[in-house]
Amino acid sequence: MRSVSALTLFLFLSGSLLVRSDHASAQSSLIKTRLAIPVSAMSQLPILVAKEKGIFSREGLEVEIIEIRAALAIPALTSGQIDFSTTAETTIRRAVSGLPLKALGFMGIRPSLVLMSRPETRSVADLKGGKIAVTSLRATTDFVARDIVRHFGLNPEKDIVSMAVGSGQNKLAALKSGAVEAAIVTLPEDIIGEKMGLKKLAFAWDYVEGLQAGLAATDKKIREERDTVLRMARAFVKALSLVRQDRESTVALVVRLYKLNRNEADSSLDQMVKTFSPDGEAPEHLIRQLIEEVKLEQKINREIALSQVVDFSFIRQARSQ
Repeated sequence: MRSVSALTLFLFLSGSLLVRSDHASAQSSLIKTRLAIPVSAMSQLPILVAKEKGIFSREGLEVEIIEIRAALAIPALTSGQIDFSTTAETTIRRAVSGLPLKALGFMGIRPSLVLMSRPETRSVADLKGGKIAVTSLRATTDFVARDIVRHFGLNPEKDIVSMAVGSGQNKLAALKSGAVEAAIVTLPEDIIGEKMGLKKLAFAWDYVEGLQAGLAATDKKIREERDTVLRMARAFVKALSLVRQDRESTVALVVRLYKLNRNEADSSLDQMVKTFSPDGEAPEHLIRQLIEEVKLEQKINREIALSQVVDFSFIRQARSQ
């Protein structure tokens, strides 16, 4: 009996060591990659879901998510300090300017942004002469803020001033203190703002058609590390799908991440999903519209092909697998 017990113990311990060794080996075999996001708001929800649900690791990736402003993410991307960025709209703008970058996919094909103000502000037109807090200058929040005020008859070049203050928390604090007259925030920061006594002035998706968050990389990364890019694309597509399919789990994550109650999380997720791409791509007319907008701003006369700024081949391959 003792010999059997000793043998059993030996086999058990050997098995445990083997499992631990295999686990360590699996962990060490993961491809380490760094992914930049501009904010931790719900525009990034599929990325946060991919991390939370282990989608990245199942695709063989060990992903470090780094929160960094879009204005800093592009230099970090081009210098190789980060591998991927979710600032896909900003990436297209820089690619039109000539940087060797491409958007690989899109989460947001309508801006999930809300223009907040102090409670005494009656309309967007009342912001004339005021300051609007944005994340970064010449990034998505800045451009969308300008598009909204333009829709309401203001000249964004003369009638408002954009102030880059970083995170949603910073933007709401600047608005609450009176340092700015309005702020452009991402869901669910609008709910947090309301709890602070601030006012929802305009929902961007009602007035602005345009691209937002997605997945982007350098031409060098695409050319030299195609397997890693495909793994990231598969994780991206799976997470975008899971946000819709597993509502219960997604709502629970929203409640936990953003300190919301169930009703608030439900409402925010409903609004957020309306802005998401159904398949990880963006409509061609929105890409061409963005290209022409940048060409006009920067007085670029040459033709810019879609293939110069986007590459959806990885997303398409990921969907087919």
